[in-house]
Amino acid sequence: MQKTDVDWSYSTEPQRFSSKGFWNHIQKIPRGKGLGGSGQINHLVHSFGKPEDYKAWPRGWSHADLLPYFKKVSDIMNVMSSPEEEYLAQAFLMAEESLKLNNVTLQKGMYTTKRGSRWSTFNAHLQNAWNRKNLHILINTLVSKVLFKENLNADGIKVIYKDGSVGNIAARKEVILCAGVINSPQLLLLSGIGSAEELDKFQIPVVSNVPEVGKNLFDHLLLPLYVNLQARVSITLYKLQTLPEVLNYFVFGRGWYATNGIMAMGRANDSGVMLFGMGSTDEKILRSLSNYKIEHYKSMYPSYDNNSREGFLFLSYCLQPKSRGSISLRSNNIRHHPKIDPAYLQHYDDVLCTYGAINFALQTLETPKFREYGANVHHPDLEECRHLPQDYRDIEYTECVLRVGALTSYHVCGSCRMGTDDRAVVDEKLRVRGVKRLRIVDASILPSPISGNPNSVVIAIAERASDLILGRTFN
Repeated sequence: MQKTDVDWSYSTEPQRFSSKGFWNHIQKIPRGKGLGGSGQINHLVHSFGKPEDYKAWPRGWSHADLLPYFKKVSDIMNVMSSPEEEYLAQAFLMAEESLKLNNVTLQKGMYTTKRGSRWSTFNAHLQNAWNRKNLHILINTLVSKVLFKENLNADGIKVIYKDGSVGNIAARKEVILCAGVINSPQLLLLSGIGSAEELDKFQIPVVSNVPEVGKNLFDHLLLPLYVNLQARVSITLYKLQTLPEVLNYFVFGRGWYATNGIMAMGRANDSGVMLFGMGSTDEKILRSLSNYKIEHYKSMYPSYDNNSREGFLFLSYCLQPKSRGSISLRSNNIRHHPKIDPAYLQHYDDVLCTYGAINFALQTLETPKFREYGANVHHPDLEECRHLPQDYRDIEYTECVLRVGALTSYHVCGSCRMGTDDRAVVDEKLRVRGVKRLRIVDASILPSPISGNPNSVVIAIAERASDLILGRTFN
């Protein structure tokens, strides 16, 4: 689904502190373009992070406050887990008793599917409301601006229709932006809400000077550790192409095609790992989607194009990165992608934190079941790092590999931060500061990272937002 007409196909600005193994130091940032948003193209991983993640969030947004919504989301999103017969997941879960780490949590991979098909908010929410008389859906329509009256009330939106014509749609009560972490700040800026200095550069009249619009951008940057296996326990292209596997999916909606490949997940303090259970995949597709340079891809993923190669990836990452980037305008044209700068690895603590995640993965490989499978981690022979000992236990080598080969996990959030302070973009009721009748409900409002995939958290935020808008308390 990535790089198709249902993907916005964004790219970052050239990265200063990372991405040296990618063409022009640029990472690809796919975002869903259609009903259901990024849930139509992402990995659908189900996670709510840790209770501590929400301690710094405003009043009314603690883990305890959100727990009823987490339960509701878990019910309606049809949460599934990796198959019982998945050997790698079993080996991972068995490792917990052998790990010499604190605060370890290991679990099977969880994702939102139904009978082997994707299950997004489109399926869980929109389809059920499709025929409501008070719901009107416009497809192939681009919102270009939020309109305001002189009293700073959001009065409606300006849209561009498929044929290029322009129209205004009035709002009787409120305008609610759910455009996502990239498009929501872009829309605010084009509507005159943001840093007055930035707006002046593009001759955009200032409606409200809110300097933090587009700031506070964060993402999980992950390092894929390729692990060689001697045992035949991983997913390979050869196994996927067998007739029984194909029939199992198309007849029963089961098997490897019915999963997202994430067999297990774990965290220890602020270190996280995901076990992606494929030993081989299509090289051209993965290189195209990731933007890796050819030689760097081949070094990071040895013989990954060997259809029968047994192995898996440990996706190692820092759960609570400190680096903060930004979304800013490239022009005053809504069709021009904004500048996206996650500033990956700008803060050195993110290197140390990811080093801890890699150590977590390496310790797991030393446990009995993984030794039985002949698990052996691959150390990339990168040109930029050849002056260092090729060993992930060496911090300098690990930092070098990180700055060359780590890639986005597609968890960009935070560009319209929620908070009670004067600099926050939205308040605790998700109302945009400085104007009236305008809210934001999407991943951009997250004040800080979630220790895991944010997909289900964003859905829970939307559920809570609906109660806030209606002025009711969750029952």
